[in-house]
Amino acid sequence: MKLFDDIDRHDVDPAKYAEPVFTYLNRSARTVVESIRHTLKTWFSRYPLSERSDLRGRFRSTNDTNHRSAFFELFLHEILIQLGCRVRIHPSPSDDTTRRPDFLVESPSGKHFYMEAVLATEESDTDVAARARMNVVYDALDRLVSPDFFIGMTLEGTPETPPPARRIRSFLAKRIAQLNPDDVTELYKSGGLEALPKWHYEYEGWKIDFYPIPKKPDARGKAGVRPIGLQFHGFRLVDTRVAIREAVVAKAGRYGDFDLPYVIAVNAFSQFGINQIDVMDALFGKEQWTVQITQSGPAETEMTRKPDGAWTSKSGPRYTRVSAVLLASTVLPWNVPRAPICLYHNPWAKRPYISELTRFPQAIPQQEGHMEWCDGETIGHILDLPFGWPE
Repeated sequence: MKLFDDIDRHDVDPAKYAEPVFTYLNRSARTVVESIRHTLKTWFSRYPLSERSDLRGRFRSTNDTNHRSAFFELFLHEILIQLGCRVRIHPSPSDDTTRRPDFLVESPSGKHFYMEAVLATEESDTDVAARARMNVVYDALDRLVSPDFFIGMTLEGTPETPPPARRIRSFLAKRIAQLNPDDVTELYKSGGLEALPKWHYEYEGWKIDFYPIPKKPDARGKAGVRPIGLQFHGFRLVDTRVAIREAVVAKAGRYGDFDLPYVIAVNAFSQFGINQIDVMDALFGKEQWTVQITQSGPAETEMTRKPDGAWTSKSGPRYTRVSAVLLASTVLPWNVPRAPICLYHNPWAKRPYISELTRFPQAIPQQEGHMEWCDGETIGHILDLPFGWPE
């Protein structure tokens, strides 16, 4: 049973916008992708034989969410065994439930804990569907013959149904054909992007302003260069905190009360990156300023947290069965050694976590709401992968 197909590969084209992640990993002949495939195949060879079929099916899915979920489980399994642990897949915690967590882990010292993997993303199902529709258009535009110009786009909204990709490409091709690259270059030199011609296109709530970006003379006429050069999607409110909190809450009460420590591993995706503030707000509640007004003197202020975190509520701590959250930031096959990771301990946990995952950087709550930040080993060090992999 193999994770990737045994085929002759000659395609070195970059991934298409609408191309599923696995499809690209499986077909690309690029050296860096071959390096990734080799590493993932090695990890898969160490995955329990009885569980490989299920993982392989999800890993090879053309649904990127299913693929990323399987990849994250494979990644965590490799992390655990490289830490010297023994791992049992989908154990039955009790006879009272048919639900099974992802891993039962035994550390080298004999300590046991359960681990569950989950993805956290800012995108809803509606967002994912809209992005897929837009990606089909971007791939169509990348087939546009534009030897003298890159194409810039300012976008607003999303399409509710599949846009007419060929019609949009034809719309753009006619306007590009009317331009002289030297004339447009002079416009750009004198006024920047704002001085360039703009072509407005709308489709069911999706608004696009196209503009030509002239290529340098020595870059004109070269084949195989993608025309899309710049995309600006405007501003929108992104709340990574909510995505992380909801991912933790979804797994926190799924299996009842374990008799062992329980760690939820989260792979959090964000186009702007994940920071400590996002995670702290997600777990402990959003920061707020509390003002105490006194009759005898000036008002006193202090930073507190709203009781709306995964581990907090108006009635007090909740989900105390969760010992810790292992938070990884957008772990993908391309960035495994460099992806940030941190173990956040639950100060109210019934069963605190003290095992091998503490080799990673940690956030350890102290008295009076203070947090101790502890350095630790990187993913690349644990997995013995170079920081620059793949080159």
